[in-house]
Amino acid sequence: MKKAFRNRSLGFGDTTLKNVFIKAAAYEGMCYNGIPTQSLIDHHVDMAKGEVALTTVSYGAVSAYARTFNDQMYINDQSLPKLKELADEVHKVGGKVSMQLTHCGYFSKNKDNKRPLAPSRVFNEYGFLSGIMFSKAMTGKDMRKVSEDFATAALNLKNNSYDAVEIHLGHGYLLSQFLSPWTNKRKDEYGGDITNRARFPLEVVKNVIRKVGKEFPVLVKLNLSDGFKKGFSLDDCKYVAKELEKINCSAIILSGGFTSKTPFYLMRGNIPLGGMIKNGSSLAEKITMALFGPFIIKKYKFTPNFFLNQAKEIRKTVQIPLVYLGGIDSKTGIEEVLNEGFDYIAIGRALIHDPNFLIKLRDGEIEKTECDRCNKCVVEMDRNGVRCVLTS
Repeated sequence: MKKAFRNRSLGFGDTTLKNVFIKAAAYEGMCYNGIPTQSLIDHHVDMAKGEVALTTVSYGAVSAYARTFNDQMYINDQSLPKLKELADEVHKVGGKVSMQLTHCGYFSKNKDNKRPLAPSRVFNEYGFLSGIMFSKAMTGKDMRKVSEDFATAALNLKNNSYDAVEIHLGHGYLLSQFLSPWTNKRKDEYGGDITNRARFPLEVVKNVIRKVGKEFPVLVKLNLSDGFKKGFSLDDCKYVAKELEKINCSAIILSGGFTSKTPFYLMRGNIPLGGMIKNGSSLAEKITMALFGPFIIKKYKFTPNFFLNQAKEIRKTVQIPLVYLGGIDSKTGIEEVLNEGFDYIAIGRALIHDPNFLIKLRDGEIEKTECDRCNKCVVEMDRNGVRCVLTS
């Protein structure tokens, strides 16, 4: 464990992390009308106090129409003062902070956005019960606007004390929708084989790096796999990882799953269906979830380091720094990942369960987390904010 707590450089500038641990971006549900609350600030300060080197604020939409739903935060003049306050408070306790930048694409329940953007016109299985039935296939003008939205948001964060940004290319959101053959049916230079499907996401990452400068850390979250046939595959991931290495992104965070089809591919363990039904945004959604949820939401058994075998294939493919994510729950698991050559480790549920998880591991107080993977924290995201129901 000693090597896990040594300083590490992040990116190509002088940003240094005090250890290998990153708080994984996980939706917090702690914004009101798109503005961060004190609870969001406290949440990330607690992570920094618990020896997380880089805590990641989740789902920072790059524009109003990039939001999945109305309360979701987006990076604008109204949210930036609170976001700067969050960064300043994290710095005071010795941590660093990143923002995950995303665009929902057609994964929208935002009733202000009746024709959400996507690579192709597809049925919106995520938001149709909210009356948003189909996406709009993006034009070249749409793509240029979205790319500039990502770059501008990143620069605004850099100018407001953030230490890094994370570009979301995973989990079925817009840039992932371009990467996945399941959702990208385009016939132009942005559709077809992985070379074309990756073109727009890579253009966005390059634009962000160009805007913020090569010394500012730009991480990318990328699926190892969508988790279903005819989706983004491990071979696709190898190609995109090599291209990201060529354009000098700072690190790749390896993840997996597609929100509308395999939501628990990443959050393995129990499915809190009862709470998910209660959280439905309409009566129709609640009824549909109650009737069909047990059949359409696949359960994945939790095992420690469940993405490691896939992630090792990417480690063999590129030299770029890699962030391992998926099933870290113990000192043994951490050591195994580091011994396989991964540069950083991202942790989600173990830190939600106990922000002092890393301190207790380091000091020998525990050997593993007591998080039981009930996933009820997922339900709490859509209530009053993410929390562990076992400890709070």
